[in-house]
Amino acid sequence: MAEPKASLFDPDDFRPVLKFVGRNWYILLLLPMLGFIGARYYTYRLNNIYAAKTEILLKSKDTYDYQSQLYSNFGYYSLMADVTNQQRVLSSYDIISKTIDKLNYGVSYYLVGRVKSQPVTKIEALSIDVELVDPGMYNSPFDIRILDLENYSLSYVYQGENISKNYRFGERVEDVNYILHIDKTGLVDDGNLETLQQLTYQFQVHPHDWLVKKFSESLAIQNVEYTSILNIVVRDVLPERAKVFLDSLSRVYIDYTQQSRIEVNENTQQYIDTQLLELEEILDSLEYTLQNFRNQKRILDLSREKDEYFSSMVNLDAEKRMLELRIESMNTMEEYLRGEMNSRSLPPSFFMFDEDKILQKQISDLYNLQLDRAGKLNLYEPENFRIQKIDSLIKGTKIGIFNYTKDTRNAMFSRIQDIEQQIGQLEGKLKGIPKSQRDMLGIDRKIKVNEELYVFLLEKKASTVIARAAIVPEASVVEEARVVGIVGPDKQRTIYLSTGMGLIFAVLIGLVRFVFFTHLESVQELKRLTSLPVIGGIPFYEEILMEPIAILGSSRSNVSEAFRSIRANLSYLLRDEGPKVLLVTSLHPGEGKTFTSTNLSSVLSKAGKKVILLDFDMHKPKVHKTFGLDNVSGISTYIIGKTDLDECKVQSQVENLDIVTAGPVPPNASELVVNKKVDELIERLKADYDYVILDTPPLMLISDSLVLMRVADTGLYVMNTEKASRQGVRYLEEVLEQNKIGHVALLLNNIKQKKWKYYYGKYLYRYGYSYAYGYGYGYGYGYEYGYGNEGYGSDPDERKPARNGKRKKGD
Repeated sequence: MAEPKASLFDPDDFRPVLKFVGRNWYILLLLPMLGFIGARYYTYRLNNIYAAKTEILLKSKDTYDYQSQLYSNFGYYSLMADVTNQQRVLSSYDIISKTIDKLNYGVSYYLVGRVKSQPVTKIEALSIDVELVDPGMYNSPFDIRILDLENYSLSYVYQGENISKNYRFGERVEDVNYILHIDKTGLVDDGNLETLQQLTYQFQVHPHDWLVKKFSESLAIQNVEYTSILNIVVRDVLPERAKVFLDSLSRVYIDYTQQSRIEVNENTQQYIDTQLLELEEILDSLEYTLQNFRNQKRILDLSREKDEYFSSMVNLDAEKRMLELRIESMNTMEEYLRGEMNSRSLPPSFFMFDEDKILQKQISDLYNLQLDRAGKLNLYEPENFRIQKIDSLIKGTKIGIFNYTKDTRNAMFSRIQDIEQQIGQLEGKLKGIPKSQRDMLGIDRKIKVNEELYVFLLEKKASTVIARAAIVPEASVVEEARVVGIVGPDKQRTIYLSTGMGLIFAVLIGLVRFVFFTHLESVQELKRLTSLPVIGGIPFYEEILMEPIAILGSSRSNVSEAFRSIRANLSYLLRDEGPKVLLVTSLHPGEGKTFTSTNLSSVLSKAGKKVILLDFDMHKPKVHKTFGLDNVSGISTYIIGKTDLDECKVQSQVENLDIVTAGPVPPNASELVVNKKVDELIERLKADYDYVILDTPPLMLISDSLVLMRVADTGLYVMNTEKASRQGVRYLEEVLEQNKIGHVALLLNNIKQKKWKYYYGKYLYRYGYSYAYGYGYGYGYGYEYGYGNEGYGSDPDERKPARNGKRKKGD
C-alpha cells in the first residue's frame, strides 16, 4: 500500500497564529481603531496647505553684447554667474524682508469653529486696524464676537488670565497691550445679525521677523536641470496669499538684480562729475591767466623746431597727468580693499584700469568671492568652515592685488620721473625764449593737457550715461505665479500611518503577552516546545472537589478516559518487565500532581495491577485528604522508626490500591528523604507491588523530587495550563540536564475543552464509540476497547481487551 504524501501545509503550523489572534483579538482591533479615530480627528483639525509656483529666468537676453562690455568697463560684474548663489539670494533674509514690507501680512484672520479654526484672507463683516503695544502679545489669538449692531466683545489670554472686554464699533481703543479700531462693514445689519452673532472671529498679530522666518521655511527654490531657470514654490494655508507673495518676491528680486548696476553706474557718474568740476576750475583759471597775457599784447612766436619741442612737452604732460590720475585711483582702490567691502559694488574709479587686464581679472575674482560669501552667509554662520574657506581665498586675493598695485605704482612713479626729465630737457632747449613767453608757453601747455583729460572724462561720462539707459534686469519672469493646488498635509498617509502604528503596537503587545504571559493550552504546544516525552493530557475536571477520584465518580468521563490513555502510554514508556517506580511531581504548587498521582494509581489498580501510593510530600501532604484517610502515621513515622510498614499501609476504596500517607509533618522533611530507609522501603515494596507511585513536593519550592529520582524508574512532571509556560519548560529542561536526569515524561493538566468537542465526545460515548482520550492530543486516538452491543454500559476497566482492539463474542 502506497504511503500517503506529506502535506505541504501542516494545520498544526497555524495553531500558534490562531492562538495568538484568539488571545489578543480585542487588542488587535482596539489599538488600530484608536489610531484610526485619533488620526481622523487630528487630520480634520489640520488646515490644507496650498502651493503657489513661479519661474524666473536668470541672465536675461534683453541686453546687447556692447552693454555687457560697458558694464565691465565701469566695475560691474554679473550677479548671475552662479545659479546657486542666486538661489541663496532669493531665500535670503533681506529679499524676503523687503517682500514682507510690501505686503500687509502682519495680521492673520480666522473663523473659529467647534473643532478647528479656518484661516481666511480677511473678515468680511469687520474692518480691523490693530497695533500691539506689548511685544508679548504677538502671535496670541484675539477672539471677536458680535454682540449687537453697536457692540462687540474681545477675548484673549494675558499672562495666563482670560480677559474679555466689550467695545463699541468704530471706537478707537488704547489699551496697555494694544491700540485697536474695529468697525463693522455693510454685512452687519438686522437681516443677518442673528447669524453673525453665532460666529467667532479671530485675529493674530505677527512680528516681522516671525513672518520672514515663516515664509523662508516654506520657500523652495530649485534649478531646472540644464537651464538657468529657477523654479520657486511657496506653501501657505491661504492660496491667494501664497500667490501674491511670489509675485512680490519676483519683483523685489528682479529689482535687486539691476540695483547693483545702477549703483555702480551712478557712483561712476558722480566720480567723473567731480573730476570734471575740478578740471573746469583749473581750465578757467588757466584761460583767465592766458587771457591776461594776451591783453598785454604778448605774442608767442616760436620757430618750427621750438614748436615741436612745445608739442612734445604737451604730450608728456598729458601722459604724466593720466599716470597721476591712475595712481590716485589705485590709492582709492587700496583704501576700499582695506575697509569693509560691500558685496554688491566696486570702487567708482575702476574705469581707470580698462587697459590693465590683469588687475581687472583680480578685482573680478575678488568681487565674485564677495558675492559667494554673501550668499553663503544666508545659510551658515561666519564660524562655518565654508565661510572661513572663502575668507581665506579673499585674503589671498587681496594680498595678490596689493602686491600687484605696489609694483604697478612703482613702475608709474618711475615713468613719471622719466617724463619729468624729458620735460626738463625740453624746457632747457626753450630757454632762449623770453621769460614772459615761456610763462605763456607753460600756461598754454597746461591748458592743452587738461583739455585732453577733460575730453577723456567726457567720453567716459557719455559711455556711462549710455550704459545707464541700457540697464535692464538680469532676470525675468517666464511663468507668472499661480496656485498649483493642495500639497499637504497628506491626511490619508497620516491616517494609514497611525492605523498601521496602532496595529504594530497591538502586535508588539500581543507578542509580549504571547511570549511572556501566555500559558500552554494543549499537548501539541507542549510537544512542539520540548524534546521531552509527553504522555498525554487531562481535561478540565469540574467535580474535583466533590469527587477527586474521577474514575469512581464517572468511569466514562473524559477525565477517566484521559487517565486510561495515560496508563496505556506508560506501558509503552516502561517496556521493561518487573515492578515499576513512578515519581509524580510538578514545578509549581497547585498544578495537580496529587490529583494526577491519586487518579493514575486508581486507573492502574482498575486494570488489575497491584499499586501502592506513597505520599512523600511531607511538607504539605494531601493524599490522605483525597482518600479521606487519617494521617496519624505514614512515611515520616516509618523513616524515623516509630512505626513499621504494615502499620502505615492503608487499603483504599479502590481495589488493588494501597496508600501510605505522609504522616505527621516533620521539621526536617527534606533530610528524611535522603535516609537510607527510603531505598529499603522502595525495594521492599517493589517485591509486593506492580507499581510504586511517589507523590513528591513541587520542584521549584523543594528539591525532594530530584533526590527521590534516584529510586524512580520514571519521573512524571505535571504541568497545569494555568501555570505552564515556555519559561517553565526551559527551566525544567535545564534542571534535568544539570542533574543528568533523563527518565522523565511530561503531562499537561487542566486542558480546557471546546464546547463542540465536549458534546461530540458525549455523543460518541452515548452510542458506544469508545475512543480513548489522552493519547497525543490530550484525549486518546484509536479505540482501546471494543464497541458494540455486548457489554454496553459496563465499566471499561472490568472488560478484558479483545484481540485487535475488539471484544470476542461471549466475553
